[in-house]
Amino acid sequence: MYWDISDLRRQTRHSDIAFWLHLLAAPLLVHPVFNIMLADTSLLNIILILTLYVLIASFSLAIDRRALMVSALIYVLIAVSTLLDKTTVVDLSFALTALITGSALLLLSAFWHQSRRFVIGLLPQAVCRYFPPITE
Repeated sequence: MYWDISDLRRQTRHSDIAFWLHLLAAPLLVHPVFNIMLADTSLLNIILILTLYVLIASFSLAIDRRALMVSALIYVLIAVSTLLDKTTVVDLSFALTALITGSALLLLSAFWHQSRRFVIGLLPQAVCRYFPPITE
């Protein structure tokens, strides 16, 4: 995050370094947490996993980097599939999981800037100064 903060407009080499650091650090941060959480596939734990992913997605929107979301994606697929297995009688839970998650990600990518503007708008101004400015 230090490298990201040092070039909020993403115009210098610091931004390039920050990109690769995010790409390296994201799986190292995400995988241990989700692995521990998926050890128990109770309904409450699945909901906690999905909630954590929403928080990660919000943070990813705020910092305008997608590495954390992508690193946690397989765990969301497993969690949604498990949730559908536990709550429905449909045999096509993985197909429905792919449809639901794929649709959500497609919408998020199509409306990334609007979603980012919304998330940044929820944060206090003192925190927003550490995030890249919103571009049109």
